[in-house]
Amino acid sequence: MKLLSQIKIHRELNDAAIQLLRGDLTSIPREHAADLLVVSAFPNDYVPFPKTLMAALYNKGINVGEMAKNKEIDLRSQLGCWLSKPVSKEQQEQFNFKQILCFEPGAKVHDDKTIVGNIFRCINAFAFEKQNNVIAMPVVASGNQKVALDKILPAIVEAAIFWLENGLPLKSIKLVLYSDDQVMEALPQFNSIKQDYETKKSKIKKAAKSPGLQKEFLKNSERGITSESFSGSRSLEPNLGSSHEDDISDDISSSENSNQEPNSVSEISSEKMDSYDFFISYAHTHSELINKFVLKLKEKNVKLRIFYDKDSIPPGGMWIKQISDTIRKSKKVLIFLSPDYDNSPVCWDEFQCKIVGVQSENLSNSNYLFV
Repeated sequence: MKLLSQIKIHRELNDAAIQLLRGDLTSIPREHAADLLVVSAFPNDYVPFPKTLMAALYNKGINVGEMAKNKEIDLRSQLGCWLSKPVSKEQQEQFNFKQILCFEPGAKVHDDKTIVGNIFRCINAFAFEKQNNVIAMPVVASGNQKVALDKILPAIVEAAIFWLENGLPLKSIKLVLYSDDQVMEALPQFNSIKQDYETKKSKIKKAAKSPGLQKEFLKNSERGITSESFSGSRSLEPNLGSSHEDDISDDISSSENSNQEPNSVSEISSEKMDSYDFFISYAHTHSELINKFVLKLKEKNVKLRIFYDKDSIPPGGMWIKQISDTIRKSKKVLIFLSPDYDNSPVCWDEFQCKIVGVQSENLSNSNYLFV
């Protein structure tokens, strides 16, 4: 297996890398050993078609179809993925991976944004275990599922950059190409993203040394590299009764001396706010209840700054970054869990922003209130 290029992500606690390699995922050498091997399949279809990773694994004694009968964790209904039981000790030594994460994109297979979002929702679901530090994967869905390589590869790399920068606890993500044709197409794309990323980081360093440059950079920073992703939550019916208002009454009181006037929600996307008192995460089906809840809060303190209307954020690739930035600016995050929340990809993305924020910044659990 040959390392073609890599993007180094410098972080406060430990660095990470996104690597592009040429090789065979069924013959991973020890120096590139992975904890999780990601494979993709059509839903409930593990037939080892020729010239696929599934077939290559089958020919060497790993039957993904049999593994699917006895899954370790099944998240197909929420995220379209499942985690296998660990392979045997002998197989771990032979193949240099421990478990298989099978991703099944389903009907929206040609929607590269949906595919990439779900890939990282799946990866993040299992990335917080200490032993899961290295992920190895092909450029998923670009084989038999026929998603264009020039669309899926940049989306995967940019998503990986976003989540690793924001604290996703992985040491490396290894993207493995299996043919010379793939290398010829993918390597220039990867290196172009790498150059753009390194240029951006260089500007950030210069801006940090100069207040004038910093102000100018912040105005243009929203064109940076971003993408989408996920982790999980428990399903609970929301309860907007007085008990939850009492739970946060101390937080409301502590904000009463604020000199900041309440803002219009529609101003959020056009105005950089210094901070919010509350960020409210909820399923859109509960909008009416949340609106009533927010009104109750503001009856107690009209100066509260509350972020809860995501409709004010323009759609597109910048959505997840703006949500992440807003969460980091919020003193408290209120999460209204429900079955609808659990089944919403957008809510999973918001939830993952919170979890990664806790991991990377070591925030107190008191900043996160589950309702």
